[in-house]
Amino acid sequence: MHPATRQAIRKAPAAPSEMLEITLLLRPRTALPELEHPLATGSGQRHHLTHAEMASRHGAHPHDLDLVRAFATDHQLHIGEIDLARRTVQLTGTISSIAEAFHTSLHHHTCTYTDHDESTFLSPATEPAIPPSLRHLVEAVLGLHTRPTARRHRTILAAPTHQPHSLRQLANAYDLPAQANCSTQTIGLIELGGGFHPHDINAFCQANHLPTPRISVVEVHGGRNAPAPTAAIQHMLDCINGQIKLSDDALQSTSIEAAQATVEVTMDLAILAGLAPGAHLVLYFGTADEQGIYHALSRAIYDQTHRPDVLSISWGEAEPALSEAYLFAIDRLLLAASHLGITVCASSGDAGAHNNSPDHLPAVNFPASSPYCLACGGTNAHLKISAPTSDAAEIMEEVAWNSTHFGFKGATGGGVSRYFPLPPWQQRAHVPRSPFNKPGRGVPDVAGPADPRCGFEILMAGRSFTSAGTSAVAPLWAALLAHCNQSLGHRCGHIHDHLYHIGHHQLAGLRPVTTGHNDVYQAGPGWNPCTGFGTPSGKHLQLYLHTAATKPCP
Repeated sequence: MHPATRQAIRKAPAAPSEMLEITLLLRPRTALPELEHPLATGSGQRHHLTHAEMASRHGAHPHDLDLVRAFATDHQLHIGEIDLARRTVQLTGTISSIAEAFHTSLHHHTCTYTDHDESTFLSPATEPAIPPSLRHLVEAVLGLHTRPTARRHRTILAAPTHQPHSLRQLANAYDLPAQANCSTQTIGLIELGGGFHPHDINAFCQANHLPTPRISVVEVHGGRNAPAPTAAIQHMLDCINGQIKLSDDALQSTSIEAAQATVEVTMDLAILAGLAPGAHLVLYFGTADEQGIYHALSRAIYDQTHRPDVLSISWGEAEPALSEAYLFAIDRLLLAASHLGITVCASSGDAGAHNNSPDHLPAVNFPASSPYCLACGGTNAHLKISAPTSDAAEIMEEVAWNSTHFGFKGATGGGVSRYFPLPPWQQRAHVPRSPFNKPGRGVPDVAGPADPRCGFEILMAGRSFTSAGTSAVAPLWAALLAHCNQSLGHRCGHIHDHLYHIGHHQLAGLRPVTTGHNDVYQAGPGWNPCTGFGTPSGKHLQLYLHTAATKPCP
């Protein structure tokens, strides 16, 4: 049974004639190998596959489609989109046909254990069975469970207590090369709700003397750029600024949810416009269920039109709320991204070590917990600004982010994976054991400024306000790595070996954050489950990567 269904209330059976679309994930021709570790092999760089090589070596085999077609015909299912490179086949049929085909029954449920809307979702009553004819070639069936599988962060619902920072001040404090041009780089953003108004981006760029970025929109599997109306955004901002008081129920209304999702998307674009000027920004809009997320992420990774160099993901969910099939499917996608040289930066979550887990035990955020993601945690940074109108800034103090303001609690996510084993590059990191006393992948890897009380200034819906959260740290790191790619002339790709080398040897590319906690774990020297190896010192990181590319570190 899907983990979320255990926490749900079963409602009525789904109507037999109701139509449903599902996705079969087919086996690859040959399985993707695990990543080689360049520092362990004496090389400073990793060979990356081209999209053509990925499709020909590791895509689905056309012969497997014959068995899928026969299965579909036998069960009165219609075959939709087929993508051999992404290894996906979409099937559509009635609930009764699909339930019979996978030997289960489908019911509507409601679940309120997280801060998602209390909406009805579809889920199988028993674990679906892949028929014998397909068992050897189908790795996962997505779409039988339709509950949202990605959390929207709520940390923006807090008014600032300090003078907000400009992106240029943050860039200077963290020594980011924001004045350099990223014209050769494409940064992809996976968005699962909301949207953006182009006039908001134009206004932000004009106010900050920035070039307006080139933005492309890719709408995937029912996802779309659907920004909230300006009036709804202003209503939410009035709440942030304390001008109106809303009940908890009102804060979870569809209107406020849509406004917050729109702020999230607009914030991503503003950060990247400010910190990676010249980069082509591509937004992949998908739906927030397992099937929708898989299609949005796979479309971005295998996109041969836009070919993103870096991906930023500002959403996630606690591992115990997710099915193993979904965890496996997304993790394999992220492995493919690493082989293609795409760096994937993901938010570690904004709800501390417990991360709103359904079992109330510490749990890390997925997909940040995948070893193929750069997991981005959060800090509270106090900057020294030389003058009110100056861009010059330096970090005076930085601690792990954990704060409550106006009744809203936010803290950096971090801890130990229950699903993913300890990766090779964390063997020396002294990662603690999981809540079940097993070794596992430690989260996060790195960190950045996340406390919204002293966040950075955004212009939207004609209003100026501040925002942050770890959902802001992922695009910040994406911007920095786009600069690194541009400077090096090639993709950094899976960069963990280098970052952990910097951290272990206390080199200048990362700034340790050694104080604070996330309710369970303490920050401290070396790697820690609150801030990883710390926040960036951008130009030093670039210099290290240039040296490693020509003279590998021992």
